[in-house]
Amino acid sequence: MALIIAIILGGVALAFVLYPLYRRVPGERREQQEQRPRVAGLAAGAIPSAVVSANIAEQEQSARTALQEVEFDYQLGNIEQPDYQELRERYMQRALVALKSRYEREQELDDEIEMQLRKLKEKGAHEDTADTDVAKDAAHVESADQ
Repeated sequence: MALIIAIILGGVALAFVLYPLYRRVPGERREQQEQRPRVAGLAAGAIPSAVVSANIAEQEQSARTALQEVEFDYQLGNIEQPDYQELRERYMQRALVALKSRYEREQELDDEIEMQLRKLKEKGAHEDTADTDVAKDAAHVESADQ
């Protein structure tokens, strides 16, 4: 009887410990599958800037976190100097790539804003000349009526 209770308690404890590990993988796959159709359905080059920005921010945060973890492990003595330098270099490269991507994206957005401002100014200039032409025509019609 005691053996059966011990086996049941051991099974419950094992299930409790392993459940988060078992649960984590399907949850991540589900999130990836949910994101994939939303992005895949868009035309090439039409990915919303929020998705791109979020991806870049995620890469940047991931690289920062990895750098902090490597630094912490080295300070605790869990990593030897050569391994620390190699890992630090690798994660620094990832962080630099993420920062460069963010900078390039910001430049693209700045260029797009400048282009839209230029179009609005040109449109405003055309409307001003059109308004002036309409006013001249109206004045010409009024003077002809008198």
